[in-house]
Amino acid sequence: MSDQVFNALAATSLGLLAAILLLVPTAAVQYRRDGRLGAGDLLTLVGAAVYGLALWTYTLLPFPAEQAVRCVERRLSVWTSLRPVVERGLLPLSDLLRQAAFQQLAFNVLLFVPLGLFVRLVVHRGPMVATALGLTLSMAIEVTQLTGVWGWYPCAYRTFDVDDLITNTLGALVGGVLAWLLLGSDRREPARLPTRISLGRRWVGFASDAIFLIVVGGASGVAWRAWQLQVADVAAADLDRGTTTLVQLVVPLLIEAALVLLAGRTVGEWAISVRAVARRLPTPLARVVKLVTGVGGFAVLAVPDLRWGGLLLACFVVLTVVASVPTAGRRGLSHWLAGMDLEISR
Repeated sequence: MSDQVFNALAATSLGLLAAILLLVPTAAVQYRRDGRLGAGDLLTLVGAAVYGLALWTYTLLPFPAEQAVRCVERRLSVWTSLRPVVERGLLPLSDLLRQAAFQQLAFNVLLFVPLGLFVRLVVHRGPMVATALGLTLSMAIEVTQLTGVWGWYPCAYRTFDVDDLITNTLGALVGGVLAWLLLGSDRREPARLPTRISLGRRWVGFASDAIFLIVVGGASGVAWRAWQLQVADVAAADLDRGTTTLVQLVVPLLIEAALVLLAGRTVGEWAISVRAVARRLPTPLARVVKLVTGVGGFAVLAVPDLRWGGLLLACFVVLTVVASVPTAGRRGLSHWLAGMDLEISR
């Protein structure tokens, strides 16, 4: 597998993972600002995440083995990379396009053109901000190369080149101008916030809760193992997998339980900006029922070695998702059992 193919695969896979992790904060921002999270917003999220990882993979990867590092010299003279292109001539165009030096310059420009587009789509700023951000990112990349990944390697294994700063910044400027021309001005009218909860909004809430449980659970397990190995001096062979698994389940569940019992909504419902209101039962009791038949039931069924646990968990998830379709206000299973209504939180 060539380095270019590896970098593309690494950027795509890691970018998709980053997009999943960023879904919760993205949903929280979009539902409060526009009242919706559309397909375009999701495509922008995935594209920005993959692009951000591509900047890293194409400028730093692959990391060489320490014994195979070859130190390279820095280039501090301006237009050193452009001189070979000019000396060989710019015409005919077919010869120019085949020059390795020109291809490298063009790649450096094109690599930062999407930055201007994402600056426009994500932070709603123009060419000046895109140019400044392009210069900042390019400088961070070049300094990382110059310092051997901040001292990880004894010397630089990739060339620090002033021309890269210039061409990268030029690419960000071109992207910012193109985005400004294509997307027009960013004078946004106040969004008309929806008054009804859509099915997509509820499913984004379900996904946000699942992501929260998995991410916080995984981080808790890693932190517990690190504590055992580094602080408690427990040998790796003596680590209790059962305890680690229990920590992974209990920590995110306790956070979700606290939010449900005290505020009446889960992390996912906070992300999509909805709240639950008790109608049939007293509020404290309704919240307990909601917890037990919602994220609490999910956590219990996720316990390893539980007989038929995998099948029961799959059925529970499917039933929870499907129940949001016919129930009034997209309440779903837990709110229907608890006698609670869902409302958009203002």
